[in-house]
Amino acid sequence: MLKKKILVVEDEFSINDTLKFALSKENFEVRGVYNGESALKIFEEFEPHLVLLDVMLPDISGFELCKIMSQKSYIVMLTARDDVIDKILGMEIGADDYITKPFEIREVTARINAIFRRASKNIFNNEHENIVSTVLESDTNDGDADKTKKDELTINFDTRTVIRDGKEIMLKRKEFDLLSYLYKNKGIVFNRQQLLNEVWGYDYYGDTRTVDVHIRRLRANLGDDKENSIVETVFGVGYVIR
Repeated sequence: MLKKKILVVEDEFSINDTLKFALSKENFEVRGVYNGESALKIFEEFEPHLVLLDVMLPDISGFELCKIMSQKSYIVMLTARDDVIDKILGMEIGADDYITKPFEIREVTARINAIFRRASKNIFNNEHENIVSTVLESDTNDGDADKTKKDELTINFDTRTVIRDGKEIMLKRKEFDLLSYLYKNKGIVFNRQQLLNEVWGYDYYGDTRTVDVHIRRLRANLGDDKENSIVETVFGVGYVIR
């Protein structure tokens, strides 16, 4: 089995070295950098599954890096500030978890392993995508087991691409996860807390407003309007795809 790759972006040398050593002992492939510019360079080359990302870097804000990296990798933010607003902001721009310094190494490894466990068993991995896509194929009758359609919208779960009216729509990772979860459970109305639990994970630190923000962005990217909306609001309850 290939090792999961983790990139540590932390400007404090002692913390960076400690994390690299501890995570290597956990059988991860680990690289570490000390500033944002180096992080961007190695990110494209290394293609990490997960990034441990310090919020306060000497050159580029961790939040700015999160916006870029969260489209391809899981992000765990590291910060010396125990600020709820910072945590919510980080999660809303794509972070998957948030750890406050000082921390125990065991906490870091436990949170990383929890993210990978959720990824391996949730509906977004390839095994489940193929099963769900095969079931939905009978609705489309197009002979492609990897694609499903709702009206003019085409979702390819293997390549994580979305096409509407012949144009590819660029979605961030969490927006695609939301769309996938709602589509693969179409007809079921989910409240905000349920979506937080299923899409973000049970240990997510944000509040339910995060769901509204991501739904709003998802709808804007899909070109939804009141007369032709893919994601419907059930007022007082939550969201659904029919």
